[in-house]
Amino acid sequence: MLLRMMQFFENVGMSTGDAGAKRGQFDARVAANINVCREHFLLRLRVSHFPPSEPGQFVQVLCEADGGSEASEAAMAPAYPQLRWKPGMVPPAFHGPDLLGPQPYLRRPFSIAGRWDDPVSGYSEIDLIYRVIGKTTGRMAALTVGDNISILGPLGHGFSLPQEMTTALLVGGGVGIPPMIYLAKKLQRQGINALAFIGAQRADLIPLHIIGSVGLEPALNVREFTAFNTPTLIATDDGSLGQKGFVTQALQRYCRSKPQNGAVVFCCGPTPMMRATALVAAELQLPCYASLEQPMACGMGTCQSCVIKYRPAASEDWVYKLTCKDGPVFNTADILWQ
Repeated sequence: MLLRMMQFFENVGMSTGDAGAKRGQFDARVAANINVCREHFLLRLRVSHFPPSEPGQFVQVLCEADGGSEASEAAMAPAYPQLRWKPGMVPPAFHGPDLLGPQPYLRRPFSIAGRWDDPVSGYSEIDLIYRVIGKTTGRMAALTVGDNISILGPLGHGFSLPQEMTTALLVGGGVGIPPMIYLAKKLQRQGINALAFIGAQRADLIPLHIIGSVGLEPALNVREFTAFNTPTLIATDDGSLGQKGFVTQALQRYCRSKPQNGAVVFCCGPTPMMRATALVAAELQLPCYASLEQPMACGMGTCQSCVIKYRPAASEDWVYKLTCKDGPVFNTADILWQ
């Protein structure tokens, strides 16, 4: 199948779960797959010797159905002599069921939402939060405890914490919420105060566990953030929970009423939300860093599909940057938003 040929190229020059590696391809086992709201799931994966990771980094997930036989693979291999064939590889049948079937062909990127390490066993548990919207996420929703899944990572560059920062303002929308949870954990460990601003279209699309009253001020009312002593302010487009309106409006109102000297904004979510967050931060004269959510195929800078226009403050000319390799975290002041 085409998937196996892609895996061959992905493995070139990469580790396969080696201790001490910076990234690699890993076989992960499902430890939990929980429906946390109407369309979102939390997938917890158990991985051996997963390399060190930072909030803002991501993994590429392959959810593949079994298929193909050794006989058919051997018969098709001579038609592609330019490839170095390995047992189990099958070339694509571009006019056959390989492209017409329901299976996904490319890995999909998911931000790391959390991580817990056991130094004794060498195992880590990695949390991913995903919304069911297509083939891959549909297959992921059907995974059960004990199932295996392939992940590639950790990829990209995570959030850096400026030394002069006194408070972190975490802004997450939809599937951009997961890296904010992971970042809240890092901030707590480093003794930095944090506030979370969470946005969604409706209350039933918030992939979090509400454990207290939700009002117009940040409070310890979301289990995932309360675990790291991070008060949360929630905004929904329709007003079904928390403030009515966009999360960027909630951020703006809060910071105007309570100036945040020494604060730094970190955000992740839909591009319009991040662009609006960057504008609010610029108005408030606060540094802002975004973990971009660009579509990508390889996750390692090979396919060139995730480019953005980038212009550092000291430069008059803009260049292209790769979200997966150069980011996904960028200073929003340097991004030329489309």
